[in-house]
Amino acid sequence: MASDHYSNLGVSERASQDEIRAAYHGLARQFHPDRNPSAEAQERFLSIKESYETLSNGDRKEIYDRYRGYAAKAKAKEAPSEQKVKASSSDRVQTASYFKDRVAWEDRGRVEPNRDEFLRARRKIEEMQKMAARGRWGDAAGLASEIIRAGVNEPLAYAVLADVARLNGDYVEAAKQYGFAVQFDPDNTVYQDMHVAMMETGKRKKATVTHHPSEKSYSAFILGMVGIVAGICYTAVAQELPIAPSFAPISTWTLGQIVTMLVSGVAMGASLSASDLLDHFDLGGGVAGYRVHPGFMVAFVSLINFWLAFGIYVLVGVTQKSFHVSVTRLIGFVAIGVLGFGFARMGIGWDAVWQTIIWAGSILYLAGLVGWFVADGLRRVV
Repeated sequence: MASDHYSNLGVSERASQDEIRAAYHGLARQFHPDRNPSAEAQERFLSIKESYETLSNGDRKEIYDRYRGYAAKAKAKEAPSEQKVKASSSDRVQTASYFKDRVAWEDRGRVEPNRDEFLRARRKIEEMQKMAARGRWGDAAGLASEIIRAGVNEPLAYAVLADVARLNGDYVEAAKQYGFAVQFDPDNTVYQDMHVAMMETGKRKKATVTHHPSEKSYSAFILGMVGIVAGICYTAVAQELPIAPSFAPISTWTLGQIVTMLVSGVAMGASLSASDLLDHFDLGGGVAGYRVHPGFMVAFVSLINFWLAFGIYVLVGVTQKSFHVSVTRLIGFVAIGVLGFGFARMGIGWDAVWQTIIWAGSILYLAGLVGWFVADGLRRVV
């Protein structure tokens, strides 16, 4: 990695994209392996290429400039007489593969790590990965913070903090942490994509809060809630015969009730997504931990019973400190909808009320998940 991308290309910090491109092409012609077969030229060419790829990409350049400013401030604060302690050659750790060609702690003016320090950091990183993979986000975030405070430029630690911030709905903080992860692992396209997605989401959320909700988003939420209330009212007044009177768990259920709950569930998920109360569906898994969307995990248990899934979700969220904002919102609205549909059946009898409360959540949640997925896909292309 080049120590400074601007000086590596021979351009100033205020250089335009045309100037950066011209400098790159000039140096590339000079050091391209086809023109200069020496090993030094090949290494120089790769360094030039890396600098150009960073400075020609708006998002990566923004991250690089931000970190470069932080590094400059850190160096300016160092006392002129301060001397860095140099470890003996036997204690120094060759960390090129692990720190992506960076010397650990160097950018923060810290002492270079010896073998014991490096191994301790490595163990913490492995433990952090295990915690994140198990969904123990609170504990994983604690270890990530320890690793970063120790001065280890570990991209996965920043990714963990970014995942936690995103799961808590803090998209601005998530974008910042993903940006740091990109800085220390610039070839990781997942970090890059998540950083850009969080920047876009953060701007969209900020605009919604600081100004006023758009008419389209506000109308979508109201329309969805009106549709759900209409469905609840229909089940309260409809006079239909049960479809399975001999099946005890849902002996009072009617075809119209089932269809109405399906439609209401889809309307619920779609309206919450369209009104920007749910995150983009494909951002559910995180980059440092589990890869399965938490909404799917809840859906799997909901096939048995929604309230069982609800209880497990709350238990895991409390013990592992790993609540997912969007899934929590959907579950909350489903729970309210279940109670609404349940008490709407009081005219039939208490058996109808309890049967609906106990089993309707599975239908509403699964349908809501479908509505969320479909609406999120549509709002990306409309």
